[in-house]
Order: sequence, then structure tokens, then C-alpha cells
Amino acid sequence: MKLKELIKVVGELLSLELAEGYFEKDTAPTDNSFVSKLLTCFEQVYDELYRDYATAIRKTVVESAGGVIDLSGYRLCKVISLVDGEGKNVPFRYSDNALRADDGRYNLTYARLPNHVSWNDELVMPSSCISERVLVYGVMREYLASINDWATARQWEERFKNALQAASSKTVSMHLPLRGWL
Repeated sequence: MKLKELIKVVGELLSLELAEGYFEKDTAPTDNSFVSKLLTCFEQVYDELYRDYATAIRKTVVESAGGVIDLSGYRLCKVISLVDGEGKNVPFRYSDNALRADDGRYNLTYARLPNHVSWNDELVMPSSCISERVLVYGVMREYLASINDWATARQWEERFKNALQAASSKTVSMHLPLRGWL
């Protein structure tokens, strides 16, 4: 699903007056406050999903110089581990777009934030278990909360959480044959 298709679905579910011509363009319209607000809500929910359910785990080698590891080249969400060459955990502190650690070379494992999504881009979900439907529920929740429709926002919040819980729970069940004599 493309971002513009998601915005169109949310707009239709919320009965917003979105002109059909908006969705035929290659760039997001700037003259519609509904679309602008929906895009802001999308970014918040998309980042939330990546922060809480990210499977985009990356590994890299980083170097600390002067006690600072520069992270400006990474779209870091959170650090999974920072270890030295022997595999021992290294203590660190988060800093503004950096990590504070003793000088040296380390192996960094981290969860990555999503790339910026443009109007005509395909959406890449943080996990294969999470569908676009979950994202639609989250965007609707954010939009309704932003216009102070708290009762309806709570309903969509419940649907959003239930869909996330269903997506993240294990659905595989294994049945072994009964034990018997040969």
C-alpha cells in the first residue's frame, strides 16, 4: 500500500471531504488541512510502530573518540547492545545524536527507525506480522485525538491495541501425535 492510498482509506473511513484529484498527484497536497493533519498523524503512528515492534535490527562497528560515538549517520531507534571485540557488554549513555562510552572500537546492534516516506512511496511495515490495517487504526486514533473527539479515539485505540496484540501473538500451534506402541 502506498502512503497516499492509506491517507485515502483513512479519509474515507472518517468521512472527510478529500477531493479525488489529491490522490492522482505524485506529491502530497499542501492546500488541504485534513491531508496535512493525517500525514502528521501517520508519521507519529509509523514511528511508534517502529519503536515498539521493530524487526529492522542492524549491526555495525563504531568507534568512540573522546568518549563520544557519533550516531548522526544512523536512523537509530534504540541500542540493543554495545559490545567490545571480546563480546563483553560496554556501559554507555545516550546523548544528543550520540552515545557516551570509553574510547575504543565496538560492535553496535541497534533497532532502526523507518526511512522518510513520501506521498507516492510504498509503506514498509516494521514487522511482517503487522498489516496496513493496524496502521490505519492508529492513524484514525491519532487524528480523532487531535480534533478532541476522545470517545471515538478511545474506540479506535482499542481496535489498534487489539490488532497489535493479535499480530504479535504466536499463532502457530503444533500438534504431536499421541504416543503409542509400535
